Amino acid sequence: MKRLVCAALALAFFGLAAPSDSSAQANVFIGGGVTSPTADFKDFGDGDGANLGWMATGGVQMPVGDAGLALGVRGFYGTNNHDYEGDKTNLYGGTALATFAFGEAGAVAPFIFGEIGYQAHSYKSTDFASFEDTEWKPFIAGGAGLNFPLGGLSGFVVVGYNQGLGTEDFGADTGKTTYITGAAGVNIPVGGGM
Repeated sequence: MKRLVCAALALAFFGLAAPSDSSAQANVFIGGGVTSPTADFKDFGDGDGANLGWMATGGVQMPVGDAGLALGVRGFYGTNNHDYEGDKTNLYGGTALATFAFGEAGAVAPFIFGEIGYQAHSYKSTDFASFEDTEWKPFIAGGAGLNFPLGGLSGFVVVGYNQGLGTEDFGADTGKTTYITGAAGVNIPVGGGM
């Protein structure tokens, strides 16, 4: 049910992105990078906190007007191993995304972003299978980045703060899933005018 709600939220949000200018061009983006757990996610009980991990991401966004605003959707999947060998957490989900870029398209331009959606916190363990669990919770994120020209495409680098809105089970313990992401990727223009 939560997956369906997340998908409906994302589609509804993306539906608002339909531009009034028929020449507006959507961008598909793909990227990847690192996740650095913080707070409860990094330091939960019995010395089994989550460590630096990886995350892949992708989505689509559409400009709205000429002021630098774009709306879209994003999906992600990543893994963080734990201090205790054989334990890990998989993080995956989907969000509605809003970005605001400063500067001209096709040039080096900083941007800010905000997101809301759902995230799964999926704990896995080779030795403590009875504690394995996957929980879906509301999720928010925000941060900043930089777009830059990359041949006929554009690249980006981004840093964000991510917060699960609820208490998850971390094996035998509970806490909030918070982490910092650092990623790089590419924007691929599709449709619309050139």
